[in-house]
Amino acid sequence: MKHLTSSALLAVSLCALAPQAARAVATTPTGIPFTEALNFSYNPAATGSGYTNPCCDYLNTVHSAPASAATSNYAQSGAWGSVSGVASADLGTGQLKIRSTNAVGDGSVSPSIQTNAIFGDSFTARTAGGSPFAFTAASQAAFTLNLTGSLTSSAPLPTIGGAAFVILSILQPGTVDPTKPLVNGPTSEQYFYWNIGNPTLKIYYNDLAGNHVLLTPTANLTTLPQTLTATFRPGGNFDWVLFLGASGQLSHAGDSFDIDLSHTLNLSYAGPQGSVTTAASGQFANFDTTLPPATLVPEPGTLLLLAGGLLALSGLRRHPVTEAPSAG
Repeated sequence: MKHLTSSALLAVSLCALAPQAARAVATTPTGIPFTEALNFSYNPAATGSGYTNPCCDYLNTVHSAPASAATSNYAQSGAWGSVSGVASADLGTGQLKIRSTNAVGDGSVSPSIQTNAIFGDSFTARTAGGSPFAFTAASQAAFTLNLTGSLTSSAPLPTIGGAAFVILSILQPGTVDPTKPLVNGPTSEQYFYWNIGNPTLKIYYNDLAGNHVLLTPTANLTTLPQTLTATFRPGGNFDWVLFLGASGQLSHAGDSFDIDLSHTLNLSYAGPQGSVTTAASGQFANFDTTLPPATLVPEPGTLLLLAGGLLALSGLRRHPVTEAPSAG
């Protein structure tokens, strides 16, 4: 299927973002809820399927009309080693799953794999009576992410390269679109980024215009399972995108990793007190009880001014998040 999203590479500093002021309820744009599952691999057995570079395989599935469940499966192996990736995204269940494996064989090449599962939606809040909900500066909301899985590697991931990550991006209402920047651009408001297993790895977001930025972690996680919470003040209706991914390029014979997050990331949302939230997709339904108003203080590294799109492996154009290539 046609590749519908972003790419590129470089580092830019990020600035603290003040809480969002209340926005007008009415919006003219219309968001495009979507699901996406992606595998990108470099290996000497690659056929170049879906990608112009014969050294690489690029398998991407994007569903946006409707945003039905998306899956991508990939595997190659030989004397040089092996790479495989499994990704699925389902708004109907609120679940993302990925598994990414990489192993170096005879040391003749440094194979790489990038696996991402992504979905996004538009949220609208109304009162219990059906009228538009009036957001205030104290209106708070929260996403909760329950993440299970395992990280297995021949040596610590910071030593050999590779990592997993979760990124939640908040966008202006009615602007989510798989063909547009998802963590960067004029419609971005803030993001939360959790690095998993390798706090030394650099993660970039890249857009279709080739703009890219080094992301700043909200937190570095070393163990699973994890329950992650992103609490924020939306200021009004909003769109969002959630990424679950793993990526790595190994360099030395005997190196290997198996990042297995196919056990599932489950996403749920709780809106401001007195609000009833609906999803434009008509599929996402994991809504919790609403939250009371509160005076929130931005936590260091959680509320950020955005600047890029998501990617890594040296200059190759693709959509999502990944790490900087290893020096070896």
